[in-house]
Amino acid sequence: MHFGIDVPDGRVYDAVGFGLNAVDHLCVVSEFPTPDTKPRVDRFARSPGGQAASAMVVLSRLGYRSRYVGKVGSDEIGRFSLKSIESEGVDVSSVKVVEGVTNQLAMIIVDAGRGERTILWHRPDEIATLPSEVDGDVVGSGRVLLVDGHDARAAARAADLARERGTLVVMDAESVKKGTRELVEKVDVLLASRDFPANLTGETNLDRAFDAIRAMGPRVVGVTLGRLGSIVMVPDGSVHGGPAYDVDVVDTTGAGDVYHGAFIAGLLEGWSVERTVDFANAAAALNCTGLGARAAPTCKTDVDEMMKRRRPSCSLQGARGALDD
Repeated sequence: MHFGIDVPDGRVYDAVGFGLNAVDHLCVVSEFPTPDTKPRVDRFARSPGGQAASAMVVLSRLGYRSRYVGKVGSDEIGRFSLKSIESEGVDVSSVKVVEGVTNQLAMIIVDAGRGERTILWHRPDEIATLPSEVDGDVVGSGRVLLVDGHDARAAARAADLARERGTLVVMDAESVKKGTRELVEKVDVLLASRDFPANLTGETNLDRAFDAIRAMGPRVVGVTLGRLGSIVMVPDGSVHGGPAYDVDVVDTTGAGDVYHGAFIAGLLEGWSVERTVDFANAAAALNCTGLGARAAPTCKTDVDEMMKRRRPSCSLQGARGALDD
């Protein structure tokens, strides 16, 4: 089964990412801290992150020409973030450095027992992108544009300008905020976090939520479910799922970003829905074996080896039932 959507050829870049970059400070603890305590940190790491930036890094590692568009602060954290993207072969020529402002950063508490994390983050208003700052020739320079839903009005403008140029627009849909619905109406493929479909539509049943989102504009709608894998509805209304891969989880930070990058790789290659979802699930699982949003290797050979070595651990029916519950 194929997606039934066209991805253009003849572009300077395979993919352009418009949205967040960040620097994560990860603290691994034996158990989540309770109030008024001083738990020991078992392991600490500083790691680059951010949804759009990390997805473009993944695509570069997979061998695609990728470009990141956003803003960074002028401080050491911003310099670290920008260098981390550029050093991976991602074009950063359109990134704007905002003087006198710190970069987006996060403090992430990782539960060593389960690998799950809690994120505390800070992003100065000065590094938000305004709609008037969006350059159509930049955001439309790739075969695919990924928007991560932050700076929603600017992301909607980017989606509009990219689609005018024939670019396929993919959305990493994490949370519902002002302007989110208007952005959803302008994208072709929407890949959501677990709670996004219900929060946007008010529908707790997955199929009805997918139908409601597709009625807004997106032709393909998917949702990532962590240990349960992911589910995608394609233009003919059929639903396809890919179970998660069973790995020893160190940290789930960045798994969704890796999934989105790997999913875009499937769109670029013209793979079937099943292969695309399976590849994206395997890449996300592989990333969970390291600490940080970009810790694990993500070349095609690594992901292919994961797909051979690990067996899926959950059925599509089980995943859908768990989400509806």
